[in-house]
Amino acid sequence: MAVLHRKEEKIQAVLGRLPKKYTDEQFVEMFIKLYSKDWGKIKSAYIKQSQDKEPGTVINMPKPDLYLKQVLTSFLQQNAPAIAEVAEPTKKVKVLTKNKVITEKPAKKAVTKNL
Repeated sequence: MAVLHRKEEKIQAVLGRLPKKYTDEQFVEMFIKLYSKDWGKIKSAYIKQSQDKEPGTVINMPKPDLYLKQVLTSFLQQNAPAIAEVAEPTKKVKVLTKNKVITEKPAKKAVTKNL
């Protein structure tokens, strides 16, 4: 049974509230602020699993903050863009129009696929 339902939707909402460059700790803090009930469910699932264990067994679920960081990492890996534009300075190409006027338009950027 999943601990966190609709992960992708919630992660996108949290990322939308964070600056472009954020830390994992900022992500966890914003998640707690936006989804405090889900944070409580994650913590209670961890506590329940750690209490139900027999001596010598390993707890499968990571600590709650580490769990959220792993969910974020997994989300970012799965949703990485398949197509990335190559960063190049904008080149202008001279184009002749019907009236023989020369205009300059930006060149099309090269596109590569990540495999």
